[in-house]
Amino acid sequence: MSEEKVNETVETPATETPAPEAAKVETVIAEPKTNPMTGAIASVMELKENNPKVFYGIVAGVAGVVLMLLMLGGNEKTLPSAAPKSLAAGQKYTLQSPNAAAEDGEQTIIRLVATPGAIAAFDDDENKTEECRKFPEGTHVTVLDKQDAFGKKDVFAKVQIDEEACNGTIGWVLAVNL
Repeated sequence: MSEEKVNETVETPATETPAPEAAKVETVIAEPKTNPMTGAIASVMELKENNPKVFYGIVAGVAGVVLMLLMLGGNEKTLPSAAPKSLAAGQKYTLQSPNAAAEDGEQTIIRLVATPGAIAAFDDDENKTEECRKFPEGTHVTVLDKQDAFGKKDVFAKVQIDEEACNGTIGWVLAVNL
């Protein structure tokens, strides 16, 4: 028989070397803080002291987001406005001012003008006295004519006053004031 050579490898057990002291992990049990807000405030103040640019950048970013949410979100309320009316010549109406608010119990005054386009151009000087041009809400009038403007129907109305002091006075008012 032939001799076969068998290579035997002998494994030697590895010796365990102790880990250096720095590699050891110590288990530390954290004690709960008594007030979490105190810790948060302290960390924010530390950020403010150590890195003020980042701190103020975060503050500005949060303020910007809040401002944007306030502007975009919320109730989308539309302002109330007077409904357009279909005026008829010869009909009786009462002057009212739905788009104006009186201050401190004062009564809202509606002014008659000579031409329909002059409503926004008149000078309301208190020293100038015009008899039978300013009337309080509730004054009874009769519509004589109406005029369209700005692509809308019945914007101005020519009215005659039906009150005793200025009976028969004729002028123009906004149709919304009837």
